[in-house]
Amino acid sequence: MSLSYARLLARRVVRSLWFTPAAYAVLAVAVLLLAPAAAVLLPDEFNKLIGLDGVDDLLGVLANTLLAVAIFSLGIMVSSLQAAASAATPRARPLLMQDRTAQNAISVFIGGFIFAIVGTVGLSTSYFGAPARVILFMTTCLVILSVIYALIRWIGRLSNLGDVSEVVDLLEGAADKAFAELARRPLLGGVEMIALPEHGVPLRADRFGFVQAIDDDLFATISAEQDVDFHLAVRPGTYVDSTTVLLKTSKALDEETARSVHRAFVIGGDRTFEADPRYCLVVLSETASKALSPGVNDPGTAIDVLGTSLRVLAGWSSAARERPARVTCPRLHVPRVSVEDLVVDAFRWIARDGAGQLEVQIRLQKALASLAAHDPVLFGAAARAMSHEAFARAKIGLALPADVEILERFVLD
Repeated sequence: MSLSYARLLARRVVRSLWFTPAAYAVLAVAVLLLAPAAAVLLPDEFNKLIGLDGVDDLLGVLANTLLAVAIFSLGIMVSSLQAAASAATPRARPLLMQDRTAQNAISVFIGGFIFAIVGTVGLSTSYFGAPARVILFMTTCLVILSVIYALIRWIGRLSNLGDVSEVVDLLEGAADKAFAELARRPLLGGVEMIALPEHGVPLRADRFGFVQAIDDDLFATISAEQDVDFHLAVRPGTYVDSTTVLLKTSKALDEETARSVHRAFVIGGDRTFEADPRYCLVVLSETASKALSPGVNDPGTAIDVLGTSLRVLAGWSSAARERPARVTCPRLHVPRVSVEDLVVDAFRWIARDGAGQLEVQIRLQKALASLAAHDPVLFGAAARAMSHEAFARAKIGLALPADVEILERFVLD
């Protein structure tokens, strides 16, 4: 298993819906199992200070109510996921499932239920003596407080769970993280490659799917051991098959080294948000495209997405200027992310599907103008090309000639 795959797997496990409830459940069982050992540290006065007759009743109430609350909360979360997939895009579902407030609430409910069940079993045996019952009583009180706090937060969270605006905010957060990583490592720890060299030994993909991550540490190790240069032909987000050239090497590799190089590429069936900033923009554009469909007819969401994409791209430009790229593998040559592709991913869908709506087209032209003004060197040419493309689409989509004349004032020169 490569280091990149291990990191990617660890991030997915931590963010998965089941991880936090499982951690809470393990913590609850551990507290109950260690209660007799910890009870010896309590002064004897605690046994007289705290009445312990109500511990059974408290645990019974928790056991009878929390399972139903947890099942009800899971049902609400499933319904919200379906609503978000219908109103926005199914591709945003993984981000909704990673919502920490929902995960923590369900985790507290399930963990409290398991705590109550195990505690009741322990009380029905001789496992808990009088000092241990003190620990159990105090821990039960803490569990009740945590349940009340989780319920209050969960009720507040339900007000906008699955809302389209929330989906856009979650996508913006994911895009900010992906572009921050792109600004920190624009060349994946390597050096810039202008074009793939004509000469060199190609290494083709051995699987079908999307490149989800690339392990530059492994390339650094192999290049030092084998005295070889690598020229990448793909970046995270690229779809590969058995005919796709992953990279070219300066010399032929033996079979074992080739297998090691293949392990440096994490290839899966879906694109991911972590290391694929273009995918973040695509999903944002898909949300806007869904809002512009005749069945939804929500141009306000499309305008919101335009502002979001503008903030993400401008933030990436500012972050990239502030920090120099760090080189960890000088013999790894990597192509830069195409700015033209980023602009297309962010704005072409809206330019196409909103061609007949003047308000959307004006906001699109203003967003492109702001992007070009923010960083003329980086975005100028791409923004102007997209501005003219969007105007060409709008001339076909707008039925009123006066609307075309109004829009033409905003087109970039």
